[in-house]
Amino acid sequence: MLSDIPGIAEEEKKRLLHCVVVGGGPTGVEFSGELSDFILKDVHQRYAHVKDYIHVTLIEANEILSSFDDRLRHYAVNQLTKSGVRLVRGVVKDVQPDKLILSDGSEVPYGLLVWSTGVGPSTFVKNLGFPKSPGGRIGIDDWLRVPSVEDVYAIGDCAGFLESTGRQVLPALAQVAERQGKYVARLLNRVAKAGGGHANSTKDVDIGEPFVYRHLGSMATIGSYKALVDIRQSKDAKGLSLKGFPSWFIWRSAYLTRVISWRNRFYVAINWLTTLLVGRDISRI
Repeated sequence: MLSDIPGIAEEEKKRLLHCVVVGGGPTGVEFSGELSDFILKDVHQRYAHVKDYIHVTLIEANEILSSFDDRLRHYAVNQLTKSGVRLVRGVVKDVQPDKLILSDGSEVPYGLLVWSTGVGPSTFVKNLGFPKSPGGRIGIDDWLRVPSVEDVYAIGDCAGFLESTGRQVLPALAQVAERQGKYVARLLNRVAKAGGGHANSTKDVDIGEPFVYRHLGSMATIGSYKALVDIRQSKDAKGLSLKGFPSWFIWRSAYLTRVISWRNRFYVAINWLTTLLVGRDISRI
C-alpha cells in the first residue's frame, strides 16, 4: 500500500486511506455500508497498523435515500453513523486529483473517490434532434413512441414522457426499463400479428392500452446485515416499510431471483453463506 511507504507524512497517510462517496442514493448508501463493514470486519484484522487511519465519508446535497420513508431514512442515518460512516451534507463544486471542493469552500481530501450521483442524458441523446422531456431525455408519448418520427420507440434512462402527456418522467431504475422493454415487446408482437412489420404499419393497427408503470418498491442494504424495504407506489402513499435483518434477508432473496441460472444462484448463495459464517476471503496471492 502507498500508505506503508516509509517516511510518508501522517496527513498524507490519512488522505490515502480516506474513502469518499458522493451521492446519497441507494447506490451510494449501499457502497458506503458494505465498505464500512469490510473495513471493520476484515481490513482491521489484516492491516491493524493502519486501522485508525481508514475512514469512509458519504457526501449528499440533501437527504440520503430521499425516496424512502422518513422512518427508514432516519434508521439508515443512525446505522451508517454507528458503522463509522461520516455523513456530510454539501454540494461538490470541484473535483481535484486529491481533494473535493464543496460549495461552502471546505475541502475534503481523499485517496479513493466513488461518484454515485445518478445518471443523466448522454451527449449522444442530448444531440439527437428529437423533442426532449423535462431533464433532457428523448420525449415519448403514452405508448413509449417518439412522436416526431414513425416507428421509433425509446425506453429506459434515455426516455421520458413529454410534458404534453401530463405524466411525470419516470426514475432511472432497472425495474422501469425492464417493464418498458416487456411492454414494447408485447406491442411489437401485437403489431406483427395484425399484419404489420413494415414501415408506418402501426398507423392502421390498434396497439392497445398505454404504458402504465406500477412501482414494485425500493430496497437498499446499509451494512451489518441490515437493510431497508419500502413497498409503496410513491413516497406519500401508504404501504409496507421494513428495516433491520428481516429486510436484509428479503433484499438478498430478491437479488438471488435475478441471477440468471440455478447454478449461479447456488454459487452465489454458498458464497453468501460462507461469508456470513467465516467472513470474506481477502487472502493475497
